[in-house]
Amino acid sequence: MKHWFGLLAVLLVAVMMTGCGEKMTEDQLRANASDFESREQWKEAADMYARLVKAYPKSKRADETLYRLGVLYANNLKDYQKSVEAYKQLISKYPKSNYIIQSSFMIGYRYANDIKDFDKAKKYYQEFLKKWPTHELASSVKWELDHLGKDISELELQLGTPAPDAAAQQ
Repeated sequence: MKHWFGLLAVLLVAVMMTGCGEKMTEDQLRANASDFESREQWKEAADMYARLVKAYPKSKRADETLYRLGVLYANNLKDYQKSVEAYKQLISKYPKSNYIIQSSFMIGYRYANDIKDFDKAKKYYQEFLKKWPTHELASSVKWELDHLGKDISELELQLGTPAPDAAAQQ
């Protein structure tokens, strides 16, 4: 019951703000997104973050918001393509962002491990290594490239550790 009352309150505030022709402030949008996240209403949170980036593209936190959106799409909504799009948008619009390196890595990672487009994963991983060959993530990128497209159980057998399923059956 409290859940519905809280949702109703948030929606009522949002409707009142937009219904009166007033534009919600950056802080209001961010607070709404955070509230949706705390309630595990991932779709609504993602919509609010997307709205926030669109309404305030020059915000000092726009890059952070796009990064958060990419994480939310992947981890909570399992929409890996939208996650990649958020990271690409961040890289394109905010080339001096502190989130560039992590976003570049995550694009390759999502293509390799979630979308299973190994050609694109290889392309983005190679671009990463050209730009940041000594970054701490470079060793992870090299490992990903060396094992691109391999099943995790194959890797565990190659490394001499049992696959989780094999260990559970014993």
